[in-house]
Amino acid sequence: MLNKYKELIESNPLHIATVNKDNKPNLSVASDVRVLDDNTLIISCNEMVNTQENIKTNSNVVITSFDNEWVGVRLSGTAKYYTEGKHYDFCKNTFFGNNEVSPFGATEPKGAIVVDITKLEDIK
Repeated sequence: MLNKYKELIESNPLHIATVNKDNKPNLSVASDVRVLDDNTLIISCNEMVNTQENIKTNSNVVITSFDNEWVGVRLSGTAKYYTEGKHYDFCKNTFFGNNEVSPFGATEPKGAIVVDITKLEDIK
C-alpha cells in the first residue's frame, strides 16, 4: 500500500491530524518521516507536544502529503508514541545520527510516532 508513495512521503512535509480527549482537533507538520513497510510509517517527533498527548488518549490519525503539483495521498490509521526502544532508536539514528539539529534546535527526537495505515486515498 505505502511503497507506491514512499518517495512522496519521505520527500515532502506531511500533515498529521489528531484529536484530543475533548474532541478538539490538532494539526502538526512533520518532515522526518520514513516508510517502514507497506503498511507502516514512522515519524520522528521533534516537537509536536499536542500530537504526542493526543495519540496517548486517541490513537486515530489522518495524514496527508502532497508534491509541488498538489497531487498526494491521504492516510488513515492508528498511531503509537514511543520515547524509548527500537522505534525511538531508529529515529535518533536516522534523523540525528550525524549530529543534525532540527529547525527547532533539537539534537535528538522527543519520541517516535509509528502509524499503522488502515486506509489510503489518492488526492488529485
